[in-house]
Amino acid sequence: MSLHIEKGRNSDFWADQLPEGIALVRGFDKLIMIVFVVSLLVSSAFVIYEETIGKYLLHELMPLLAIPFFVCGVILYIKLKYWVLLILAAAAAVLWFMHIPLTFIFLLLLLIIGASGVVALVDALQRLIFYHVLRRIEYINVKKKLTIKDRIVAFIFNVPEDIDTRNITMDYELSRTKIPWKEVGNSISIGMMVGIFIWIYISMNPTFMGHGIETSTSLLMFTLILYIPVLVMPWSIFRSLNVRIETKYRDFKVYNGIMATLQRMAVPVIAALFFVLVAINTSDIRAVAFYILLSATMIVAILTLVSILYYWVSESVIINDIISKWKMFRPVPVFVSLDDDEKRRSLDDLPGTPRRDKTNFGMLTLPEDK
Repeated sequence: MSLHIEKGRNSDFWADQLPEGIALVRGFDKLIMIVFVVSLLVSSAFVIYEETIGKYLLHELMPLLAIPFFVCGVILYIKLKYWVLLILAAAAAVLWFMHIPLTFIFLLLLLIIGASGVVALVDALQRLIFYHVLRRIEYINVKKKLTIKDRIVAFIFNVPEDIDTRNITMDYELSRTKIPWKEVGNSISIGMMVGIFIWIYISMNPTFMGHGIETSTSLLMFTLILYIPVLVMPWSIFRSLNVRIETKYRDFKVYNGIMATLQRMAVPVIAALFFVLVAINTSDIRAVAFYILLSATMIVAILTLVSILYYWVSESVIINDIISKWKMFRPVPVFVSLDDDEKRRSLDDLPGTPRRDKTNFGMLTLPEDK
């Protein structure tokens, strides 16, 4: 009889896959992401086709790229509060009978419903990336060889190379009694950094600047800015939960790493903006300044609206779901310090310490006369 050896699966000790059952993405989140992608592809194809045949200018077609947010917003309202759609439809009809320009009515509906669609998409993206990002960060400094995804995460979050990333943790108790305006302001500041790219596009595009301020070019501004919360707000969950890598001295906060990366990228981009405005641009500097002021105002307005809806509707739900899955991600603490200068811990607190019923210890009775 020959010896039979069955080999196990070949796998890396620092596996990137998450434990089964830890996924945060719900069926509704998958629906929102699929609808957004399909709507974006359809609207983009229509914009390209119409611009190619020359019937409309590109800036006149760009508002169609905001339709995916509108569709996601409608789906969200149908799921949560369908009666809001009836109120908005009635309000739009009243404005139309009052001879309000259709452009204004379109912008109003796109702002209200589209902002809700942005919140639904941000919620889905946060559920999609949170534990995947934590898994990448957790072993990023102990792997022998980093993958492309590891390098991308290390760059985005600016993870230092001289800390043990396995000691990652977060706050487990978060109770909001009001909207965190400081965090809203932080999101707006990041949105301004992203808005710099829009301002460079405005100042360098003579076709865009060739139209008067009273034309429909403001729709282009609105459409582009509506995408900014999707780029900015998914990372806010790391700030809300204070996700950090604990060290003996100062903890490394994951969200601060994102801010550091954006600040490093913003410095050369700001310099490029001033170079464009001073050395290259041939447009009226006052017109450029007006568009920059308009876009900054719209960034503040849209990010404020989306942030209020997000903290009011979505944040508490996703935080509760994340905390409920934390024990699956980190069943026990990775490290227990035994340094003399720290508070000594009981052996009973160490993971895996066996428990014994003290009633089984027995009893020793000594004679009283001796």
